[in-house]
Amino acid sequence: MKRKTHLKIAAALIATTLIATPFAASYAGQGGHGKQSEWAMFDGHHGGSKNDGPRSEHGKGDKHDRQNRERAVPLTPAEARILIDAMLLKTNVSDLKTGDALLAEQPGKIDVLLVNADGGVVEVIKFDAKTGRMEKDERRTLRKLLPRPDKAERYNRKFDANQMSLLANAMVIRFGNGDLKLGDIAQTPRGTYSATVTNNAGDIVREMELSSVTGRPIS
Repeated sequence: MKRKTHLKIAAALIATTLIATPFAASYAGQGGHGKQSEWAMFDGHHGGSKNDGPRSEHGKGDKHDRQNRERAVPLTPAEARILIDAMLLKTNVSDLKTGDALLAEQPGKIDVLLVNADGGVVEVIKFDAKTGRMEKDERRTLRKLLPRPDKAERYNRKFDANQMSLLANAMVIRFGNGDLKLGDIAQTPRGTYSATVTNNAGDIVREMELSSVTGRPIS
């Protein structure tokens, strides 16, 4: 009886593994969240950067290294302002806006002023021009200042042409490593937006379709 029990348990474990493996593989292949990242279109497009960090035995770059990877071209104050403008648009904030964006006294840093409706400075958002990222403390501050998106209302909103251009531009600035630019963007007959991404020489390197509801790529 004991031997039969062991055989039944072993058979059950094998069956469970055979069933679970395809689901796990499919889930992992989609980025671990059930769908591919909206920014995956830029991953590895240029065949890897000389600044790519060391990879672990699992083939994944170290998260800290990715966050501190230097851009091919440093972020500019105008680009930093676009990133904040897009963030405010996505969170549907009406009582805050961006003020001046300028080079900070500290070398390699950019200050973007976040102001209220009266023009008063609420916060100074500091970026690192080399990595194109906000300082860690600034990200925490923004999370406190900006409201959480209303999940129930997120699909009831629709961005117009100017807003879509801002969101697409911010996407390319953030994930294009400094050597990509937004090309043409236009509304399609079905209400989405088509956009091209170019290199600094003006050559088209990517075409994508964007949702006017989420502002994100859908192809």
